[in-house]
Amino acid sequence: MKKKYTVFLKILSVISLIILFFCAAELTEPSWFAKGYILNKPLETTVDCELAKLMIVDTQHLSVKLLFEKYKNKPLSTQTLAEIYFEHSADVATFYFVQRAYQLPENRKTQDLYHFYIEQLQQHKSTDALKQLKEYYIVFIPGLGYKDFPGTGAHFKRQRKLLNAYGIPNELIKTKQWGVIEDNADIIVKRLQTLCQKHDNIILVSSSKSGLETAIVLGEKLKPEETTHIKAWISVAGILRGSPVADYFLTPSKNFISKTFLFTKGKTLDMLESMSYRDRRKSFDELVFPQHIQIIHYVGAPLATKIRPKIKNRYLYMLPLGPNDGFTPLADQICNQGRVVSEVGLDHFFNDPDIDIKALALALTGMKLAEENNHTDARLSKD
Repeated sequence: MKKKYTVFLKILSVISLIILFFCAAELTEPSWFAKGYILNKPLETTVDCELAKLMIVDTQHLSVKLLFEKYKNKPLSTQTLAEIYFEHSADVATFYFVQRAYQLPENRKTQDLYHFYIEQLQQHKSTDALKQLKEYYIVFIPGLGYKDFPGTGAHFKRQRKLLNAYGIPNELIKTKQWGVIEDNADIIVKRLQTLCQKHDNIILVSSSKSGLETAIVLGEKLKPEETTHIKAWISVAGILRGSPVADYFLTPSKNFISKTFLFTKGKTLDMLESMSYRDRRKSFDELVFPQHIQIIHYVGAPLATKIRPKIKNRYLYMLPLGPNDGFTPLADQICNQGRVVSEVGLDHFFNDPDIDIKALALALTGMKLAEENNHTDARLSKD
């Protein structure tokens, strides 16, 4: 299997280099202007082909209908999106992911609820909801390098300051910023075991690498009865199945660079190996999450004509796997039990002037789903 995967990585690297040299211009020079709707919200942008334009301007167009008809029986997976990318374009695959996810009633309800709270917050009409959120204890689990690279927002400092301003209790679990996935998972387990004895309603919020750490905690390490007070988990740009970027830096040509960088942090390649896409994409599907936990996947879906320089090389490298956020394929950020909230145009770092309002809206959405689930459980227990 390792030999096959090595061959796969080499092929991926070759294809990525071709894209880097011959397609980079397309990602910096907008092709088609489009003004339409997606997720029931207006969108004005540039896209990389005519079909992508039609997908937001005229969803009833024959070519759009044929696209969805062709793939309707295939799973919303990285393989499916990669097929669409190679047949059409990156933006077509991105819009397909967002629209196909939105077709599911649970996702539509969650996405619409998120947008509802954004509007309420913008109009200062969410006072009661914010008061109710004070009944929840928000637990943040930081991402990779959250101390050394605070500019990524992986430390959740901004979100915690915002919650503090509203009197909403919260804390940050201090994991090892360059720690191996399993080691950090053990740290999270110990802290959650303590917190679950102190708080009745807990909402977890993870970011990037900590998404995988949280998944292992909830799906493998904690017993279901230990998670009773964990009501919701919001996974922001979760690298749930590892990242192809980690495998790239584990290849022979990049191995020395990786070792040198990690050596300056007092670490070895173990951290990168624990994020391997090769290994994690298979093991993740073996995790079983408690049914009472409401899982929300917050996915940034950048468009090919507007890729920021910060993620451009990584985005191009992973394009053979279909649309991605600059760190991992979009479809690998979600699971069957989770609900999807998409942000078209944003990438892995969610650099948005309205991010404060959106962060609160996301928390309120998680609370609302948790409340509804509690009521459902209460009715079932009476019956």
